[in-house]
Amino acid sequence: PESELRSRQVLHEKVPGLLTALSTVDAASLVSELDTVWHTISDLQRHAAYLKVLGLEDTADQTIKRARSAVDTDQSVLEAAVSKRLRSVPQVSIASLGPYRLLAIQAQAEAKHTFSPDAQQYRGEVTLPQQDAIGDAYDKIIESLGLFSEATSSDNTKRRPAIASRDRAFDEVAPETAMLLGTLVDSQNRDAAAQGYPDASTRKYETLGLTSEGVQHVLRAVEAKAPLYRDYEQLLAEHVSKRLNISPVLSTEVNVGIVPESTIPFSQADRLILDALAPLGQDYVHRLAQLLDPANGRLDLAGGRQRAHTGTSIAVFDAPVAFFFGAYDGSIESVDTIAHEGGHAIHRELMNANGIPIFQREGPHYLSEGYAIFNEFLVLDHMVNVARSPAEKERALEYLLKEIAFQIFTSAEETSFERSLYTSAAGHPLLDRMQIDALYRRAVGPYEYWPMTDIGASRAWMRKSLLFEDPLYLVNYLYASLVAVSLYTKAEADPHFANSYEALLKRGFDDNPEVLLSSLGIRLDDPKVIDNVAEVFQMKLNTLKALYAADNQQR
Repeated sequence: PESELRSRQVLHEKVPGLLTALSTVDAASLVSELDTVWHTISDLQRHAAYLKVLGLEDTADQTIKRARSAVDTDQSVLEAAVSKRLRSVPQVSIASLGPYRLLAIQAQAEAKHTFSPDAQQYRGEVTLPQQDAIGDAYDKIIESLGLFSEATSSDNTKRRPAIASRDRAFDEVAPETAMLLGTLVDSQNRDAAAQGYPDASTRKYETLGLTSEGVQHVLRAVEAKAPLYRDYEQLLAEHVSKRLNISPVLSTEVNVGIVPESTIPFSQADRLILDALAPLGQDYVHRLAQLLDPANGRLDLAGGRQRAHTGTSIAVFDAPVAFFFGAYDGSIESVDTIAHEGGHAIHRELMNANGIPIFQREGPHYLSEGYAIFNEFLVLDHMVNVARSPAEKERALEYLLKEIAFQIFTSAEETSFERSLYTSAAGHPLLDRMQIDALYRRAVGPYEYWPMTDIGASRAWMRKSLLFEDPLYLVNYLYASLVAVSLYTKAEADPHFANSYEALLKRGFDDNPEVLLSSLGIRLDDPKVIDNVAEVFQMKLNTLKALYAADNQQR
């Protein structure tokens, strides 16, 4: 720790000199100076990864959070300075910048929306910490509510009172939680306005290479398939009603009546994941096997107090990737998380191995999320196919359908809701609880089988932690689901898929998403993409209906 701190301080003290050098360097030495800056950013990223691990192991350590924020600020200040310098490069000279050519083109295209290094410094010291503080305050509110473990009991006499008690607890803190969300939305919108955007959602979409109009088009296309989602929810409700002998079924009870699952030991989960991902090729599977082998020291699955309840990859540009999981418990959900986060890790490892410029190793998150969700689909589908009993198959299929439904339909609900938060609040006073509730009901209404008295209350949006912890990230999952299903169908149809897919992953983000996906013949603006999603979902839903029918006959 002492050595890391000294090294980090040296890097921090180096930043002002780099800013000066970058602003004064002549054209002949620009590429060399850019190399120096990006090497420094790479060094900073190593410290950020180290601090990320410490923060995950002890979420209460504020010193670690402040240190991580300071490193992130140094990195963002340097990146802002690089963008500013590249915007001053004459058009005729851009071609001579080598690997920085695309970065210069992007910087000049975004010129009107770019913060100065000074403004970036202010954001790092004031705006972003305020937004982090709102996320921390939200976490404390949710933690204060307790677990209400009996709310998932199969005993009707215990479950219903526990659900009612939990709902009352959420209602009590709803005004405070709404104030936090309203403040966060206002802060994000003001930050976006300082960059020249009408609101923060427009800014977010543009950084992903999307437009508000394009997002709306996708939302309308998914909403057209909403009857399929309502059919799915109705099936679950009727199934649970028969199993538990209750009517009506509440939306929060749909997981109560499902077949209990057996615990999957990690050694078995490891093999299951690797077998499921065989369509991605031997190299991919070998890399993932090395990551998941505890002997290699790159895997953390242990639980403990103050540890983050999450799964994530730990990536450095010039070191092996690693994988952190708050606590593996042998559930299908745990196996699914390893497949997802392992996908992020191997994507980063392939980019590192290919030695591409480090600024091409980060891009629109919906692409990297799409690759990871694709892994989930493959693993859950494999679990359905290798199930040893009808009950095991039913359980795996329920999870697969739940995952597809969440990624497509729930993501559409969430994207519509979050977008409406930011567009409705732009230039207006803070949103209050009643306004937020109304926006939420308007967003989910077209999709839901459940009555709004059940699904449309404050407690529903309050459970969506990403609204507070990573504002406007949810749209990534909507587009990622389209990427994942497109890859899923391609993997089944193309015998050369593994080679093409690995080549795509190794490229990182060296071009815009449309060009990258076109290398596999995928176009997200093709209307057939949503149709393919619906076809896959309908096929799996029909299988589950048949399993439920057989199950009911046996009873």
